[in-house]
Amino acid sequence: MTESGPTSDPAAPASPPSRFRLLIIIAVVALLVVVVGVTLVLRGASGTKDSARPKATAAQGPSASPLTEPSATPESVNSAEPAPTTAAIELPASCQAIYSGPMFSSLRALELPLNDPSLADETGTAIPELDTLLRANPGLHCSWGLPSELGINTNVTLIDPAAAQNIEAALVARGATCEDKDDGTLCTLIHVGPGVEGWAEGDPQAGENHFFRDNAWIATHWSTVEMNGYTPDIVHTLWP
Repeated sequence: MTESGPTSDPAAPASPPSRFRLLIIIAVVALLVVVVGVTLVLRGASGTKDSARPKATAAQGPSASPLTEPSATPESVNSAEPAPTTAAIELPASCQAIYSGPMFSSLRALELPLNDPSLADETGTAIPELDTLLRANPGLHCSWGLPSELGINTNVTLIDPAAAQNIEAALVARGATCEDKDDGTLCTLIHVGPGVEGWAEGDPQAGENHFFRDNAWIATHWSTVEMNGYTPDIVHTLWP
């Protein structure tokens, strides 16, 4: 018969020290879970920042600036109105400077004196109101000839572009024909010649050419001289 009393059965519940170790293990595991979770969260935040940061490309270099304004879209480029431009010219220094070389030589060949003092008081128009304007602002005056029915008077004058409209209107009122030409306006007027009452073939002719562009007014009065190419030559010389 076995005696009753305390036993040391291995299958018996764990002693208090064993429970303490179990609690420590559980605490360590929980701590590891927290650490791993925090690490994953931090890595996720870092990845988000890196993806938001612009990546350098081959097109970027030392000169690239983060402050550069964004380029305009095609829509804004197409809708923008072109900025108006005015190719203002300066007054030529001499009469020779307003002609091309060939034109100056052909004028010399006419054996008409250039800027004879007897024509110093003439202007490039016979219209009284325009003559008054040119006398007040003669610019560069160039004359070819002597007081006679043969000669040319030209004024290259700098004016306010808005004033050209008033001058053009005065020319049209006198019977001039105006047309767009060489990025400006060319007005021609015949005083004596074909189409003028009382003129007969072979009689002297006289007329005017006026050209307006930007800040310049080229006024020419001519008499019994072939004027083909005269004003266009001046225009192409001053606006090459």
